[in-house]
Amino acid sequence: MREVVVVGAGLAGVRACASLRAQGYSGALTVVSDEAHLPYDRPPLTKQVVAGTLTEADIRLAGADDFGARWIRGTAAAGLDRDRRRVRLADGTELPYDGLVLATGAQARPWPGEVPPGGVLAVRGLDDVRRLRAAVDGGARDVVVVGAGFVGVELASSLSGLGLGIRVTLVEPLDGPLRALGGTVSGIVAAAARRAGVGLRLGTGVRGFRSDGERVTGAVLSDGTVLPAELVVVAIGMTPATGWLRGSGLSLVSGRVHCDERLFARTGGGAGASDPRIVVAGDVALCDAVCSPEGPVALEHWSNAAAQGELAGSNLLAGPGPAEPYEHVPSFWTSAFGLRIKSVGLPGTGDRAVVEAGDPATDAVVEAHYRGDRLVGAVTVNRGGLLTAYARRLRETRPAAPAA
Repeated sequence: MREVVVVGAGLAGVRACASLRAQGYSGALTVVSDEAHLPYDRPPLTKQVVAGTLTEADIRLAGADDFGARWIRGTAAAGLDRDRRRVRLADGTELPYDGLVLATGAQARPWPGEVPPGGVLAVRGLDDVRRLRAAVDGGARDVVVVGAGFVGVELASSLSGLGLGIRVTLVEPLDGPLRALGGTVSGIVAAAARRAGVGLRLGTGVRGFRSDGERVTGAVLSDGTVLPAELVVVAIGMTPATGWLRGSGLSLVSGRVHCDERLFARTGGGAGASDPRIVVAGDVALCDAVCSPEGPVALEHWSNAAAQGELAGSNLLAGPGPAEPYEHVPSFWTSAFGLRIKSVGLPGTGDRAVVEAGDPATDAVVEAHYRGDRLVGAVTVNRGGLLTAYARRLRETRPAAPAA
C-alpha cells in the first residue's frame, strides 16, 4: 500500500492516521478536511469553550503534526470513484488511493423551515461556537435552545452559567431532556436545569420564528405561545456527512456508511460484500459489531470515534484476512447543571431500567438497563466510579454480530 487518503480530520480521522504510522505504514498519507482549522476536539465546544474555561488552543488534537501527512484543509470531498480509486474534491482535484478511511463525521441538522436572516444558528463546529459567543457577548440575553438532547442540554447549561444575565429557555417536544437515556435520568436533569434558572417547555415543539425583518425576535411554539428570543440555537440532531458518497456503490443505511464488524465498508455487490480498500470510523459509521437485536446501532460518542479510528487504521493496513473485529464497549459522558452523567453499553435499547444504587432524589444514581434478563447498558449520575463493573459484565456477555 503506497497511498492512503483519510477523509475527515476529526478525532476518528486523526486516530486512524496515528494508528497507520504506529503500525509501520511509511507511504504517502493525505488528510482531507472541509474545515480550515487544525484538528480539534469537539466535546468541549458546547461545554468548556462556550463557558470560556477552555480556549481554542486548549482543544487542539495532539499529534496531528507528527504524521508526515499532506493536509488539504477547507475543501470538502465531493465524490468517490471506487473503480478508479479516486476521491474527487469540491475544487475538482482528484486524489488517488490504495487505501481509504472514511471519517467525515456528521453535520448539525438545520432547521427544516424558513428562518430569519440573523439570530438562528446550529452548533457543531468551532465556527458555530464563535458565532454563538459573538451573539451573547454582543448583548443577546433572551436565548431559546430548541432540542433537549445532549447538545441542547450542554448549551443550555453553559449559557445559563455565564453570569451575563442570559435568560435561557429549553424547548423539547418529548416530556423530558435526554430521553434517549431513559429511566430516571431525564427527571434529574430537568430538576437541575430548573434550579439553574433555565426555563423548560416540555411536550411542545417550535413551529416557526418571528423577526423584525433582519433578526429573530421570537420563537413560536406548537401551542401558539411566543417566546422572546434574541438568539435561537437549533439542536435537533445530526446528519451524517455522506452526501458525497451517493452513487459510489457503498451501502448507505439511514445516511451512514454500513460497515462490517472489522470496519470495512459494505457495498451493494451482494450479501456480505465489502470493499477491502475502504474502512469507516466514527459518527459516519453504522457498524455490524455495534448492534441491538434490531440490527446495527449508530453511535456519536467520543470514545467510539477514538476506538474505531485506531482499529480502522490498523485493519486497513492488515487487510481483511488478519483484521480484528471491533469489540469496544460503547461509553459516553457529559456534564450539565452540576451533574456528571456517564453511560456504558446501549441503554437506549433496553426495555426496562432499574435503579441499583443511589437515589434519584439526591442527584446521585446508578441505573441498569435490561432487555429481558440481559444487561444492555448502564447510566450513572454523579456515581461514575461504579460503571466499571457494568462495563465488565457487558464485555463478558457481548452478543454475536448478526449474520451478513
